[in-house]
Amino acid sequence: MAEVVERLDSVERRLTSVEKGLSDLGAEVGGLREEVGGLRGEVGGLREEVGGLRGEVQKLRMLGEQNASNIKQIAEVQVHHGNALESHGRKFDEITKALEPLARIDAFVQLVAGEHEKRITDLERHTGIRE
Repeated sequence: MAEVVERLDSVERRLTSVEKGLSDLGAEVGGLREEVGGLRGEVGGLREEVGGLRGEVQKLRMLGEQNASNIKQIAEVQVHHGNALESHGRKFDEITKALEPLARIDAFVQLVAGEHEKRITDLERHTGIRE
């Protein structure tokens, strides 16, 4: 019978050890549950942040599309203005060329101006406007 008592004591010690292990395991599981709960909260926060970032990315996409449209319009206007400037430049060159003969008229006017003034004075004396 001593042998049975000894075996029961051995089993009881093992059982106590197992119970302690289970108790420790239960505490660890409780701690893990708390950690998992904390992680769930963090994941929820991250989801909210990701949702906010998605909204911001969408806004940036729309802004990028608007900028691309504006850039296209600016390029079209620049092309139009470039063409207008070229046309005006050609017309200016034509006008400059057409006015070249007038540049030589200054010498002619100076040549005849003195004679012209004399003719006007003579005409005025002749008609009696000037005495």
